Amino acid sequence: MLIPHRPTSYILVAILAVAALSTASQAQAPENDLGRENQRLLTQVRDLEATLKAALTRIAELEKSLASVNVIPGSSPGTTATPPPIGPSNLSPAGLTAAIRADFKVDLEASGLSELSESTTAEEQVRYTRWLKKWVAASNRQFRERVSWPVLIKGGSPISTNDMRVTFQPWDVKRSIELGKSFELTISTRAFNRATRTRVDVSDDGVARLDGVFIPEIRFNDQRLEVGPFDNPPFLGSMAELTWRFDFQGLAPGMATVEKTPKAKPGTSP
Repeated sequence: MLIPHRPTSYILVAILAVAALSTASQAQAPENDLGRENQRLLTQVRDLEATLKAALTRIAELEKSLASVNVIPGSSPGTTATPPPIGPSNLSPAGLTAAIRADFKVDLEASGLSELSESTTAEEQVRYTRWLKKWVAASNRQFRERVSWPVLIKGGSPISTNDMRVTFQPWDVKRSIELGKSFELTISTRAFNRATRTRVDVSDDGVARLDGVFIPEIRFNDQRLEVGPFDNPPFLGSMAELTWRFDFQGLAPGMATVEKTPKAKPGTSP
């Protein structure tokens, strides 16, 4: 008896249909994954753009804030602050070093000499060296003087039971600006505590008066012919370096004491 073949044909057709559907599904899966990945990347880009926009806005706000803070007293907002030149005076270390520099320039011109250079002859160097040694000795005596400096007390740290290392910032009382760089001194813990305690309780201006003796230490150094990369110690002129120290005598708080600061001409100590 013959076995009919029609059911077998149906089965083959069904198998081929299932295979075709499976192949179509497998082809569609990568397309779906690619679409989801593109959507994820697009979302990430939008988030980054929002973050960048917020950062740029913040930077603009900070620049505006800095421009409004760093202004020269009496100038319009937005003017960049530049430290004013410090002229000769006895109201700060910077003022006294400016006075010494000015004196050096004037006296050198008056001597008829000039600073050393490659064209300087041996005879000219000998004359300059003799003049400079005399000038250094005379200036160290001339600019040693008793001073009273308006200062801000920036902080202190104990170095022993009785002593503190204190940072002072010279202060221009009239213009309410800093006068040159800050400096450190070792003073007694008692003097520091008395000055800072009284300043908080009685006066809120933050300004104190530092009393003592300014002692210039202008040094002759025949190896120092130019400023050099670090300018340390500070260069004054050919073979001359300008340093100083301070003999502490007292610290009084409050604006009232600062206003009593003497206005003597630098280099004319009592």
